[in-house]
Amino acid sequence: MYKKITSEEFDQLRIKGWGRSDPSYNAIIGLHIGEGVVIPKAGWRSNKSPSTKCRRIEKKWASMNVKYKCVALADDSGWAVKRIS
Repeated sequence: MYKKITSEEFDQLRIKGWGRSDPSYNAIIGLHIGEGVVIPKAGWRSNKSPSTKCRRIEKKWASMNVKYKCVALADDSGWAVKRIS
């Protein structure tokens, strides 16, 4: 059953982002040179590894010379990603 809502009710709804709304993608894209982010394995929802995601970002943003270093943590609890250029 559908429910009509007002404009104010619509503005108060929590909605998913348009396009790339994956938090890990946004965290990686938002890094500046020298910054890093730790991605816990519990928070990883993709079937692809973070290094694959980093390579795809590097390919997409090749004209801006974006490069990342992606490593697995020693205790196998997640990954660390650092923007190197």
